[in-house]
Amino acid sequence: MLQSKLNLLALLASASLLAACGDSTTNIVEKDPIPVEDDHGHDHETGAGRLVISDKDSTMLRVYNLEDGDLVGQFSSLSNASALYASASQRFTMVVQRDSDKVEFIDGGLYQEDHGDHLHPYEEDPRLMELQLSESRPTHVTTTDEQIAIFFDGNVATSSVAKVAVLNDEQINAGSTDYPVLTYSTHMHGAAQARGDLLVSTIRDATTASTLPDQVGVYHAHSDHFDLEQEFDSRCPGLHGSAQNKDYVSFGCTDGVMLLKQNGDTFTASKVANTADFSGTLRIGTLDGHEDAAHFIGFAGAQLFSVDPVAGRMDKVDWQAATGASIIGYGFADHGEKFVLLDSTGALTILNYKGASAIGAAFELADKVQITSADLTAMPTGSQLQLAISAADDKVYVADPLSKTVSTVDLAEAKVTEKQELGFTPHKLVWVGIAATHDDH
Repeated sequence: MLQSKLNLLALLASASLLAACGDSTTNIVEKDPIPVEDDHGHDHETGAGRLVISDKDSTMLRVYNLEDGDLVGQFSSLSNASALYASASQRFTMVVQRDSDKVEFIDGGLYQEDHGDHLHPYEEDPRLMELQLSESRPTHVTTTDEQIAIFFDGNVATSSVAKVAVLNDEQINAGSTDYPVLTYSTHMHGAAQARGDLLVSTIRDATTASTLPDQVGVYHAHSDHFDLEQEFDSRCPGLHGSAQNKDYVSFGCTDGVMLLKQNGDTFTASKVANTADFSGTLRIGTLDGHEDAAHFIGFAGAQLFSVDPVAGRMDKVDWQAATGASIIGYGFADHGEKFVLLDSTGALTILNYKGASAIGAAFELADKVQITSADLTAMPTGSQLQLAISAADDKVYVADPLSKTVSTVDLAEAKVTEKQELGFTPHKLVWVGIAATHDDH
């Protein structure tokens, strides 16, 4: 658990000891598995994990242990992070630096290995990895529990073309560059989803003025590159946003949501049209999905929609937004059984997922937690509240640049249980660690 306060002297001492990070000796602790029973009666072996937090005013990234709130590592990235993502196994932090054309990786230090009859957890000091990706404008990153797809938009000003790199945690750990890359012939603000040897990715006509694509193709990995194997005639104008679950891949279009159903190595395309709730330029531009959820979540401004790919329908979700509230953080939690929304008023909305058999909107309001009552219009320029979701337990974390704190929210209790003072202005954050196991629902 996060401590309520950090001892400043201890923090400064830790910072000085870690100043030469990357050159220090790695300490490895083989932890004895400790079974923990979750609210559903399933046993798993896990710790609380760690948070990686970037500093708004520098290139520094700090790693905090969530068991005791201790600062356990700090690293300087090549430039300021534009986004932080967890890797496929959630061991590594991907430090995306879009304006500098770089992606770096930090090992959070918590992982597990298969020992035959059990998965054994390990605890190491965090470390900055040798691997760096240097391609033009890394923007959208999507992950499954085995793969990462990083979409590089390219840059018309430098005649740089778009690319998609697909890699896994083993390659990050080994510093290997032996991963396939899809190289386009033009730039685009695209999206991609990796599915084993296949990559579902966007296609843009280079003669169009828009940087947004309007088609999708299926590519097959061959050693260091991808070949196009299936191209869909169905159009997705203004394509932006993508997600996947067990059977489908979805893309946001100006006129609805494009769905690709996988059957072996082939896909079938369909479209769910916008409903009467859409008017003017309103469209779904962001999507989220989860392996254990049959429905997708679509965002159209501050409006939320559940997308049922099997029934081919879209339903508005009433999340009881405050007047003028915008969504600034979101994600599935608790193994896909919940969905959380962080909004610009400082409220965290908790939705329950009703499952594949749900009729109508598949997500319903469970609770709301007010993270802060401060005047958020006084937030530092370019800052906003940031959300990180634990995969180890039923908790989420909210970084507040205004108060320079991180709050722990227990989703089961629907309340803030801890608040930690940081002593710097947080910018981006991500949870890394060992995900809890869970039976299929």
